[in-house]
Formats: sequence, C-alpha cells, structure tokens
Amino acid sequence: MPKLRFIALAAIVLLAIAAAFVVWRGGSDATRDPATTPSVAPAAMSPSPPPQADQPPASKPPPPPPPSPAPPSTARGEAVAAPAAPRVAAPPADIVASVAKLDESVVMARVREAAQSDPELAIQLARAANLRFPDTALAPERHSIIIHALAGQGKGGKARGEAEYAVNHYPDGPWVREIEGFTGAHRHRNLRVNDAGVLEAY
Repeated sequence: MPKLRFIALAAIVLLAIAAAFVVWRGGSDATRDPATTPSVAPAAMSPSPPPQADQPPASKPPPPPPPSPAPPSTARGEAVAAPAAPRVAAPPADIVASVAKLDESVVMARVREAAQSDPELAIQLARAANLRFPDTALAPERHSIIIHALAGQGKGGKARGEAEYAVNHYPDGPWVREIEGFTGAHRHRNLRVNDAGVLEAY
C-alpha cells in the first residue's frame, strides 16, 4: 500500500509540473515581440472584373478606300500632259483649198501680211496652215498671230485659251516666251538633269 501511494503521488506531481510548463509556454508566446515574429502576407487579390452586360458583336471594319490615282509623271524625260486644243470652227473651205496648193513659206508670208490689215483673214489662214503643217517650226509663230488677232478683236477669253494651249504644246522657244509675255499664260515646265549634270527646264 505505501508503494502505491508513492506512485500515485509521483504521478500527481508530474502532472502538475507538466501543466505548469504548458501555462508558462503559452504566456511566453503571447508576449513575444510582434516585430520579431515572421508574418506571412496575405496573398494579393486582384479585383474581379465587373460583370458586363450583353453586347452585340463588334461590326466588321469597313475596307480601306481605294488609292488615289497617281499624278502625272514628272520623271526625267516625261512632260506633264499639255492642255487640250481649244474647240474652234474649221476654217472656210475655200481658204483650206488655197492653202493646200501652197508651200508653208508662201502661206506664212500671206498670214503675216493679213495680220497687218485683216485680223480675221489672218486667223483663218493661220488655222488652215496649222491643219496642213501641224507642229512645224513656224507653227508657234502662227499661233502667236492668232492670239494677237483675237485680242485685237476684243476676244480676250479665246486668246487666253489659245495661249494656254500654245505655250504648253510647242517646245520652249522664243515664240512660246513671246506668247507668255503677251498673255500671262505660263508653260508647265518640268525640271530634269541634262547630260552635263545641269538642272534645266523643258
């Protein structure tokens, strides 16, 4: 019996010591400095997107507009298209027939003579000569006579139309520049580099 009591007493003492240790351990954890206690940051939570109302599907974008037509080429050796020839009445048939029998030099002499006294006859002779001898070396002079005759008749609009055509149709030269100076019409000159490497107008 004394042995059993001793064992029971020892067991009670051990339980009491264990309980005291547990209480002391809990108090120590509670008073620990929070600054030295590692903490685990809560996981970052991204805000969930707000619910969207039902939307109709996006419409297909319109196709791009067609490219604009390219402007007239001004590359080396190519000139911008000249204005179209003015629409004028054909010369009288008898004048056309008389010019058809003559050389250009003879016709030009008659055109120059008529320009001094009969502007209308000079215009018709010059037009008939231009039909038979188009774009010859004397054609710019004939056009100049036509323009001066029209201006002398008070037909400034028609004279300007003839001038715009003439200065852009014939090669640049003295008569083209004379028409430019008289009417104010200007040639649509292009620029190019010649064989000598010099920039020139044409």
